[in-house]
Amino acid sequence: MGGGVLAGGLHAISGPDHLAALLPRIMGKAWPVAMRIGAVWGLGHGFSATLIGLAAFFLKDRIQAGGGGGGRWISKLGTYTEVLVGVSLITIGLIGLKESLLDKPHEDDAAAAASEISGEKSPAKRGGGQRAIFLNGLLHGFSWDGAPSLAPALACTTWHGVLWFLLAYCGGTMAAMSAATTIIGEGSVRVGQALEQPDIPKRLSVVSSGIAIAIGAVWLVKAAFFGGGG
Repeated sequence: MGGGVLAGGLHAISGPDHLAALLPRIMGKAWPVAMRIGAVWGLGHGFSATLIGLAAFFLKDRIQAGGGGGGRWISKLGTYTEVLVGVSLITIGLIGLKESLLDKPHEDDAAAAASEISGEKSPAKRGGGQRAIFLNGLLHGFSWDGAPSLAPALACTTWHGVLWFLLAYCGGTMAAMSAATTIIGEGSVRVGQALEQPDIPKRLSVVSSGIAIAIGAVWLVKAAFFGGGG
């Protein structure tokens, strides 16, 4: 189990597309909100990784028996997933830019975060936001970039051994992303307060949105020119 936690945690914080997808959402957020965003995203990512790991374990003999055809099909599916990840990153970045540049200044970010924590936000709106974060994590989990970190699952000889590894992997992903988003979100709030510049989270949100767009563009280029097995 320790190996699964470590593999999931390292993969979560090492993927450039992971934090890029969350930075626009967590800038200026107090730590409880930022932590929840990271945990929900990590849950989605871990869930899809678990599905991939289980499918690979149960189908590995059949894929090997099928020769190169199965590998080409998997490679093509991976390319489509990379495209979706790129599009989602660009979309998140554009939405972040719109909210940062066109909406009212966030002079009461701390108050807004407190109201969200206390539940004053409408349940439908809060639930919709969490579903979107979960689905985004789910999509990123289907990207084949994380496949090497799931390799130990294929070495297991029993399905319950694979399941325990993958559940630990999911837990490691959630823990690592929660820690990262907590530090970044709370850090952006405290920097703004310390420098007495409440617009710093807004500026950081603009920068992080630009990063998300740039990484999304890189993902699209990678899928177009390097995907599909050539």
